[in-house]
Amino acid sequence: MFKKIETIIEKIEEWVVSLSVIIMAILMVVSVFMRTVLNNSLTFSEEIGQLLLIIVSFFGIGYCVRRNRHVNMSMVFDAANKKGKKVMMFIVSIVSAALMILLFVLSIQYIMSVAKLGRTSPALRIPMSWFYISLPIGFIIAAVEYIRTLVANLKHKDKVYISSEVSLEETPIEESTMTNEKTEIKEA
Repeated sequence: MFKKIETIIEKIEEWVVSLSVIIMAILMVVSVFMRTVLNNSLTFSEEIGQLLLIIVSFFGIGYCVRRNRHVNMSMVFDAANKKGKKVMMFIVSIVSAALMILLFVLSIQYIMSVAKLGRTSPALRIPMSWFYISLPIGFIIAAVEYIRTLVANLKHKDKVYISSEVSLEETPIEESTMTNEKTEIKEA
């Protein structure tokens, strides 16, 4: 049951982010065409672009955490032994999950305060609180992913999970492909 919910959430994330990027690209091309060729700009394109950028940024947090695709500094982590890496992942997972939960709460408070002010976007007259609805969604998904990483590290004593789907023992696809190509070259 949990796996099915997880798959549905992941598919929704992928669709929302992909669709937002595609719409943003189309909107930019149309906006440039309108401005340069027809001498008439779209008044709403900047607002929609801003909204889509916010959606991509915050919906992408959970995806990046799940796949370990976020920016990280790993000099100390790489130098540690397996037990040290495991301890660091416990600490990183707990602190990051707590931070994401805090940001979730703060983002909801912020959205509520923006909604109380009744602010709307200048061109489309959309309530500004709608612009920020992806913030708490992204933060709570990221918190769940960090908790899943913590649980994976607790369940599997022999592996170090750097995300809920990636362990240190797994060889990335790019490396294994390069290794296979080198082997084929040596054999030839």
